Amino acid sequence: MSNQKKRPEVVAIYNEVSDFLAGKEFAFLLNFGGLTVAQIGDLRRQLLAKGARMMVIKNAFIKKILAERNISFPEDVLTGPTAVIAGQGDIADAAKTVVDFVKKNEKASIKGGLMNDTVITDAQVNTLSELISLAAQQARLLGTLQAPASKMARVLQAKVDKEGEGNGDNTPAA
Repeated sequence: MSNQKKRPEVVAIYNEVSDFLAGKEFAFLLNFGGLTVAQIGDLRRQLLAKGARMMVIKNAFIKKILAERNISFPEDVLTGPTAVIAGQGDIADAAKTVVDFVKKNEKASIKGGLMNDTVITDAQVNTLSELISLAAQQARLLGTLQAPASKMARVLQAKVDKEGEGNGDNTPAA
């Protein structure tokens, strides 16, 4: 954004919005029209726990910042009141939080989003919300990796128990 002949407060807001979006792995656009301040505050608290933040941003700023990154949304997406939810980390967990919020608050709707610099639709955000969270995937992988060791331990314990029965004194045989 050219700083020539721009009011300082506009430049400051633009820079704040640009910094907010810089380096984020994902961003969701939310139509928040009709929501109360309490509802928006509740969503913000939920998002902070998921490593994401929400900021209400003028569509003109969003268009300008995305144009600088050679990204464009369909024209109808950047109309009306827009909140941008951006973060890093588990995109599925953040998407689930947003989708669940929209289901409970019918006045809100998902407009679309970004995964890195790829534009995604509202339907794709819904699909992301159905994925298993990163933490659940890691727990599942850990369980899979531990399964052979657990099985081996049970086999060895059964052998020790069987040998102990043969001695008649419940102590393992030497």
